Amino acid sequence: MIELKREIPLYEQIYQNISKLILEREMDPGERLIDTNIAKKFNVSRAPVREAFRKLEQDGLVINNKGVITILTPSLEDALELYQVRIGLESIAAYLAAELVTEDEINEIEQTLIETEKALRKNDRSKVISLNTIFHEQIFDISKNERLIMMLDNIRSLNFYCRNTIIKHYNREESFLKEHYEVFEAIKSKNPEEAERVIKKHIRNEMDFFKQKYMETTSKENNNWS
Repeated sequence: MIELKREIPLYEQIYQNISKLILEREMDPGERLIDTNIAKKFNVSRAPVREAFRKLEQDGLVINNKGVITILTPSLEDALELYQVRIGLESIAAYLAAELVTEDEINEIEQTLIETEKALRKNDRSKVISLNTIFHEQIFDISKNERLIMMLDNIRSLNFYCRNTIIKHYNREESFLKEHYEVFEAIKSKNPEEAERVIKKHIRNEMDFFKQKYMETTSKENNNWS
């Protein structure tokens, strides 16, 4: 049984717990979520569980098929759509960041990139992934647009889930850092148009890499069955 805190709404805590389990692949794509089982696990009634399910459905992490709730089994199309949305939203964030960035924020981003270089040299993949997320979140925060930040947090989490569910060993470490530095230099130079351009290029490159890996993975699986 998982103990919940009274000061935070029950449905929100259940939502956060299940969302974390899904994103960290502790629950399987296609797995059915049964409200009575979840309610028992959290020692609550079914009402907050159902509210949590509604939030998960809004996020795109679960599918509601006539009351049957299952965890999303993402397709290539799902992942590509999310990349397309990211291109639009993150380019706005980068544009705003280049207009609003302070010297302290420039130093913070630069430190993130330095730490990323160190993690790459040590081949610390989990640290690299974490720092990659921090880099993008720093740009979101500098944009000072709360609605944009909220949308981006959801889209990036779902994009990460889709990408890593479809391709088990996704790794683009050899090229993304150079692109991060290009984004950083544009923001540091307070050049909104350039920041918008290079972050679009960065995410398109990531999308193209993902498609290439998807084709390679699919081809291997087909060869194994033939």
